Amino acid sequence: MHQANATLNFLSTAVFKIPNAAGFLWEHMDDAHIIYDTRSGHSQALNDFAREIFDIIEDKPRSLPEILVALELILERPIEDDLKQQILKTVTEFDKMGLIEPVNLHNENI
Repeated sequence: MHQANATLNFLSTAVFKIPNAAGFLWEHMDDAHIIYDTRSGHSQALNDFAREIFDIIEDKPRSLPEILVALELILERPIEDDLKQQILKTVTEFDKMGLIEPVNLHNENI
């Protein structure tokens, strides 16, 4: 449980960026967005909602609270708790897949 709390705390306070968007190739198929990471050679399928989260971070480095605010503006309504959990899970998966990375605020100009 301690590690889960530490992970949640990290995700709540970290600012994430797209490491190198030029290294990604996109293909749109039906209701999926396929992203190919030329650095790792891996592909991932994103739904429209995950792609929107990716686009928000790609626009500029963002923290999880900033992502939530941006999505509230897009959806034109407050984000409910179950949707917040889905967003948290998506950001966590993006981090695990290497699609985003935390910004070192001392060494980065954001």
